[in-house]
Amino acid sequence: MIQSTKDGELVIIKTGTPIDGNVLMWTTFYYCKGIVIDGGCPNTAEEAYKFVKDLGDIDAVVLTHHHEDHIGLAQILSNEGFDVYISKHSIDILRNPPDIPEYRRIVWGQPKPINALPLEEELNIKGIDIKVYKAPGHSKDHVVFQIDDYIFIGDLIGSLKPKIAFYSDNYSQILESVENVVLTLDFEKAYGGHIITTKDEIPLFIEYIKYLKNRIRELREDGHDTNEIIDLLWDRISEKVLMMEAVSGGEWHRRYLVETLL
Repeated sequence: MIQSTKDGELVIIKTGTPIDGNVLMWTTFYYCKGIVIDGGCPNTAEEAYKFVKDLGDIDAVVLTHHHEDHIGLAQILSNEGFDVYISKHSIDILRNPPDIPEYRRIVWGQPKPINALPLEEELNIKGIDIKVYKAPGHSKDHVVFQIDDYIFIGDLIGSLKPKIAFYSDNYSQILESVENVVLTLDFEKAYGGHIITTKDEIPLFIEYIKYLKNRIRELREDGHDTNEIIDLLWDRISEKVLMMEAVSGGEWHRRYLVETLL
């Protein structure tokens, strides 16, 4: 399923897998001046390809990182001969994608092999300048893109007040990348895979993560273990968070917030 909106020259494209008629999780990619930024999930790749072809020329695909909910369209475009760019650390992962757990295959789809080119610090594709900034944290290969005044942050920030984290998340690194990379750039809005936020709102994210970091360290110094810290920090937690922890077999869990902030 696809939903789209526009913001100036930017086309915002949400994709997700309908399950019993409802999309449980959406992921967002973008089309800007012939450049595709990320690409939704494999389950929606064919639909996304038909949609993007009608927008205009496709000159290249740039990927913020290698996770399956960002590379779906790249699979088709790579086979069609379009250039796909990603961090050099993920070239082999795209060529030989690992089998992912069943719940992720249902929600996003199993990645297929993609041939990609390594990102440089700056690309110029048919006159469009793309600046590339290393921004690890959500994954080791994660980058942020800037095209004119548009900033694309991938999954560096998924929520301004996260209550759960993916197993690859390192929130100490995320905090560093947001403070030392994202906030140094000139922009009004930051466009991500699961959030669109403003530069003025990002300090709320930083404040929340620093609060968690200080509180977690206080609780650890008081002798509490990780499970106890989780219970003390989130004595009331939503059914959605508990469901994600259970269904994912622990790939999504609050402990990754706690452990990576210690």
